[in-house]
Amino acid sequence: MKKTLLFISSLILMLNSYSSLDKKTLPATDFKITQNFIEKMVKKHNFDKNELRSIFSTIRFVVVDKFAKKKQVKKTKRVKKPPMPWNKYKGLFITDNRIKDGIKFWQDNFKILKRAEQTYHVPAEIIVAILGIETNYGNNKGTNPTFKTLVKRAFGNYRRRNFYKKELESFLLMTRENAIAPLSVQGSYAGAMGFPQFIASSYRHYAVDFNQDGKIDLFSNPIDAIGSIANYFDKHQWHDFGEIARPISLKTKHLKHAKRANSKPKKNAKHWRNQGFDIDVDIAHATKLAFIRLPQKIIDETWLTFWNFYVLTRYNHDNRYAMAAYQLSTKLKQKFKPPTYYE
Repeated sequence: MKKTLLFISSLILMLNSYSSLDKKTLPATDFKITQNFIEKMVKKHNFDKNELRSIFSTIRFVVVDKFAKKKQVKKTKRVKKPPMPWNKYKGLFITDNRIKDGIKFWQDNFKILKRAEQTYHVPAEIIVAILGIETNYGNNKGTNPTFKTLVKRAFGNYRRRNFYKKELESFLLMTRENAIAPLSVQGSYAGAMGFPQFIASSYRHYAVDFNQDGKIDLFSNPIDAIGSIANYFDKHQWHDFGEIARPISLKTKHLKHAKRANSKPKKNAKHWRNQGFDIDVDIAHATKLAFIRLPQKIIDETWLTFWNFYVLTRYNHDNRYAMAAYQLSTKLKQKFKPPTYYE
């Protein structure tokens, strides 16, 4: 194929199957967008060009020819789906088995979790809950080839391509820094990896060698994963053992202040009291608060949230995720008993 064809707009990178169009696959290295990315990695980070071309050539794109005869397909308007109701969402994560397995994980890693608490002042139950929600304590880390996932999302027909280009850059740096073969890594459908399901940029910025063996391993080492989650929250300014959330009943006129999107506490309890909110008396005037709504079919649940709830949403921006992590952690703490060897 002539080089000029790479610039013709009729050749579109597509990741889905198009049974109505003539199509063929080409290695990613045949496309200018990949070539430019490789050149950038060579110049900016001193990567070996031939090595990059070798691994990128393993990824193939579907090329659709605009001159192929197209089957007329009736276009349908995309309808935005309502969010999953909160009670159904939490039912996916807060289960008897997940609580039981979380207690066992906590007991098996008690000393390590205790050290993480002492080092980063993040409660053990929060760390365990995150691991439970993300990978069921390491039992489901994902089987999607991470390099392929990132390449196709960075250069294919996906939203947030710029984000995935940055993650692809971070991934290649991460694998080089940790002596990991890029093609060996597996993770989620969106490129998250290991016990804590860190994306590549988070791996580079927040992962720590918590067992002090000279390397960082979030794929097979739960000790490094425990320390890395605690470090992640510490770096996002977790307030030491601070409160997370409380249920609250809001007057109709106040519902506008409770958002379904994650909300950063900006105004203090005194402000909200002056606005007529019924804030519990044990909450100091200076404490900054926010209010959220968790979607239900009939009436949304409303919650008063503290700074640490907002920090939980830095791990996943969905309020339902943060609330599931908080409530799972509460149940874990209620049922947990230290192992018998602990004095």
